[in-house]
Amino acid sequence: MKADLVLYGGRVVTHAGEFTGGVAVADGRIVAVGTREALPRGVREVDLDGRVLLPGVIDPHCHLGVNYGYDEDMATETAAAAAGGVTTILLFIRNKDGSYLPFYRDRRERGERQATIDFGFHFGIQREDHIPEIPRIVAETGVRVFKCHMGYEPGNPIGIVSSTDAWVYAAMRQAAAVGGVVAVHCENTELVTLLKKEMAATGRGDLPAYTESRPAFVEEEAIERMIRLAEVTRCPLYIVHTSVGNGPRLAAAARARGVDVTMETCPHYLLRTAYDEDLGPTAKISPPLRDAEQQEGLWRGIFDGSIDTLGTDHVPFVKTGGDIWSEKPGVVSFPWELALMLHFGVHQRGLSLSRLVQLNSYNPAKRFG
Repeated sequence: MKADLVLYGGRVVTHAGEFTGGVAVADGRIVAVGTREALPRGVREVDLDGRVLLPGVIDPHCHLGVNYGYDEDMATETAAAAAGGVTTILLFIRNKDGSYLPFYRDRRERGERQATIDFGFHFGIQREDHIPEIPRIVAETGVRVFKCHMGYEPGNPIGIVSSTDAWVYAAMRQAAAVGGVVAVHCENTELVTLLKKEMAATGRGDLPAYTESRPAFVEEEAIERMIRLAEVTRCPLYIVHTSVGNGPRLAAAARARGVDVTMETCPHYLLRTAYDEDLGPTAKISPPLRDAEQQEGLWRGIFDGSIDTLGTDHVPFVKTGGDIWSEKPGVVSFPWELALMLHFGVHQRGLSLSRLVQLNSYNPAKRFG
C-alpha cells in the first residue's frame, strides 16, 4: 500500500506517551501510526525534523448559531477552530420549537455545506416533550448526549430554559436505557435567581459582583445533586464547564464508588479571574470567572486526573455593552485553546504533553464515541 501522505521523523505524542515516528494518511484518514520503518511509503512525504505531532483537538463543548446565523458560524468558526488545531467540535445545540428529528437533519445538512472540520451534536433539553423523544433520537440520528441547563433564571439574556430536577431525572432514565449520556450545567437555579436580585439591588455592576451573586457553593451543591441522580439512574453524567475547585474532587469521590461521571473545565477558568483588573462586564461567562483559590483547585484537578476533558464553551455573541446583569454571557476561544494550554500549562506549570492529549483528544473521543 502507498499512502497519500506520510509524516515521519516527529516527536509523536499520544495519551499514553511519546515516540519518534509519524503517521500515514490515505483517502483523508490516518491509516498507520508508528516508527518510520513501520510506515508505508507515501506519494507525498514530509520530514518533521523532530517537531511535535499531536492528535487533533476534539472540542466537546461549543455553541454555534446562537447570535449569528448558524450557516455563518459553521463557516467562520470552524475555520478559526482549524487554525487552532481543532479537528472536531461537538455543538451543544438547542431547539425550543419542537422535535429534534427534523432539526437534526436540517442542521447536519447545512453544517456539512459550511464546516471546515468534523462536527457532531449534543441536544439541549428545552421542552418537556424532548425527554420521551430521547430513544428515537438515539436510534435515528446517533446523537447520544442530552444537556440539561441550570442557572438561567426566567427572562435571562439568551433565552435558555433551565431544567427542573424532574426533567434531569426523567432524561437520565431515558438516556440510561439507550446508552446515552446526560450533560448538566450545574448551578442551583433558584439560588442564582435569588442572589442575583439581592446583588443587583445593591447597585453594583462590576464583574466581581456577578461572580459573588453566583458563589461557588451554588455550583457545588448542584454537582452533588446531579451525581446523586446519576447514581440512582445509572446514567453516565457529563458535568460541563466546572468553575469550582472542589468540583473535580466531588467527581473523583463519585467515581471511586462506581458512578460514571466525567468532569470538564475550560481554559478561561484556568487562566483568568473575575478580579483581573483588565476585565469588565464583557467578560461575563456562565458559570462566572472566579478567584485564584478556585483556579488553583482546578489546576490540581488537571494534574491529578480528576478533570477529564477541556472544552472551550466557544459561543460568538455580539456583546451589548450594557450592565453586567443584562450583558450576554459567553467567550470565544477556538483558535487559542491549544496555544494557551501549551504556554500556561505545559511551559509554565510543567504539564506533560501526554496529559494535554488526554484532556484535549483521547478522553473526549472515549467519552463520546
